[in-house]
Amino acid sequence: MSKLTCKEKIDDCNRSWLELLNYVEASTSSESEKLDKLTQMVLPKFVARLVKEKEDKMMIEKEGLKSCHEVGVEGKQDYLTGKQKKQTTKGNKKKQKINNQRKGQDSEKLMEIGLEPPPDMPQIFQDYIRDLGGSEIKLVIQKFLQVTNLRSQQNRLSMSLKQIRSAFLSEDEERTLNAKRQMAVPLVEPCLSVSTVNLAKWSIGSSLSYIINGDYSKVLKNNRNSLKPNAVVQIWSFRIQPNSQLDFALIKVIDGEDGHVIN
Repeated sequence: MSKLTCKEKIDDCNRSWLELLNYVEASTSSESEKLDKLTQMVLPKFVARLVKEKEDKMMIEKEGLKSCHEVGVEGKQDYLTGKQKKQTTKGNKKKQKINNQRKGQDSEKLMEIGLEPPPDMPQIFQDYIRDLGGSEIKLVIQKFLQVTNLRSQQNRLSMSLKQIRSAFLSEDEERTLNAKRQMAVPLVEPCLSVSTVNLAKWSIGSSLSYIINGDYSKVLKNNRNSLKPNAVVQIWSFRIQPNSQLDFALIKVIDGEDGHVIN
């Protein structure tokens, strides 16, 4: 038993190793019985302590892995969110650059075909507007028709604020559109029929545009043999008294692609 006397503490209700040894020494003179008693007293609690320490260690490691996993997921989400924001910003900048290039190209094309400065309103439209009692005629925009302007499903003609040539709205009308409300506006069609469309103001991408919609699809059907992709059109505004009612005239300046049928 002399080899065991170097131990100072044993896990048995806070009794020291020497106290346990003295107790066993006093209970028997047989060495084998002493070892058996010590084993019975010490071994179960020693094993239980080892098991508890191992379980505690596994729990700590498990919690550590869980925390690392959660941090990793959050970090990945933050990374993806940041990446998506960067991609969105880059996409918006690229889209804006393309739009600016397109507008520049449109201006160059209009100059090449002799439409800058824009031609005056045809006399037949001037006479028609005069017969309606119209005055204060202003050119709002001159533009190439895109395919999106001719799809009845989309049902809209957009006029970018950056391409507007004349201020045509009153203060009250501007406030109405800024409040995201629409206005009903009579429109003289290329065929000299009159329809009532809606006028709204939308944010498209990073820019603002006036939008003609409502019964615009009806205008497309009425002029299906006239309005085609790449045709140049003008939108003119005028006022009819006594209430200074806003009206539009849609005029085709030059033809677009032949053979196009509007759906």
